[in-house]
Amino acid sequence: MQKDNFVYLGHMLDMAVKALEITRGKTRKAYDCDETLRLALAHLIQNIGEAAGRVLLGFRKMYPQIP
Repeated sequence: MQKDNFVYLGHMLDMAVKALEITRGKTRKAYDCDETLRLALAHLIQNIGEAAGRVLLGFRKMYPQIP
């Protein structure tokens, strides 16, 4: 069953917000020293990419302002 494109956009937004939350107040050095943080961010970014890949091309063309 095809999910609504807006569901994927919402999922992408949720993952981006989580990425911002877990990095808030952290420095690059803290990132470099924290393997768990790096893995968590990689996972969130992967989820964003997977959701983005499911957004239909026609929908993307209708909303070119959404990167």
